[in-house]
Amino acid sequence: MGDEQKILVVDDRPENLLVLRQELRDLEAQVIEASGGEEALALTLEHDFAVAILDVVMPGMNGFELAELLRGDDATRRIPIIFLTASLQEESDVFQGYLSGAVDVLTKPFSPEVLRAKVGVFLELDSYRRQLQDHRDHLEVLVAQRTRSLEDRVREIECLNQVWKAVDDTGTVA
Repeated sequence: MGDEQKILVVDDRPENLLVLRQELRDLEAQVIEASGGEEALALTLEHDFAVAILDVVMPGMNGFELAELLRGDDATRRIPIIFLTASLQEESDVFQGYLSGAVDVLTKPFSPEVLRAKVGVFLELDSYRRQLQDHRDHLEVLVAQRTRSLEDRVREIECLNQVWKAVDDTGTVA
């Protein structure tokens, strides 16, 4: 698996990024921060994220728009998104978060233990996904090797079959 798992944290307020960095420091993953949606999208071109924690209210691209863009791209659509915000208080707002692609919505103030537990679950799922990918890659190599071996064997059999036909037709080896 090699690569360290990565958590994307997006918030336009530096103090919120600091708090999240502190709360997530004990998890065995690298926390990568972005101060806005455009920066976050650029980071997804450079990194494979196990989970993303997004603020909703940000200047420029808001969290909902960012989530929709992430969901619309094959390379990032599998990243689980957690919205962490003080702005989603109404049920319809929370529902909008889920519609835009979130797997969870937490409101501030939040329980650090709950956030760590949720992020931990997504890190574990990402670990399983990576292991499955490694196994799939290994199986593909084995299948390719076996296919080449079988193709070689088929050529040998075809050659022997031609020799057999030649012997059978003439009664002697040609």
